[in-house]
Amino acid sequence: MNQFLFNLRARNAHGLHSPFVYELYTQVINPCLYQSGELSALLASKLSSYKGKSVENIKFNVQIIDINQFDTENLNMNFEDVLLIENIRKPIHLARWRQLIENEKIVFSIELYQIGLLFFNPIAPKQHFVFKKS
Repeated sequence: MNQFLFNLRARNAHGLHSPFVYELYTQVINPCLYQSGELSALLASKLSSYKGKSVENIKFNVQIIDINQFDTENLNMNFEDVLLIENIRKPIHLARWRQLIENEKIVFSIELYQIGLLFFNPIAPKQHFVFKKS
């Protein structure tokens, strides 16, 4: 799927019903999309220092992983762990990304075209979000 088709399917904060995801999008993700620099590093930095209202007293442990190097067999993650998966949009990796977001251990997944975020924290039922700049 090219960037144009992705943007047709993706959404912004309007209509989000999850307080956690809304806050995460408006306070962390969207501001990072407008900054210059490597998006993975910006997101990892912001998520690691994020102290939001909906997830008080949680310090996210963010790991940046290329989808080629990701092993789903050893997916033993904790409540505060977040995986930032790079290169998900390459045609050879899309099937693997879709397989990852279906894993029962992953509660929230957020797709940002080339990057995916995987959350293991059981705040709400399993959901997948596709975001673009607002």
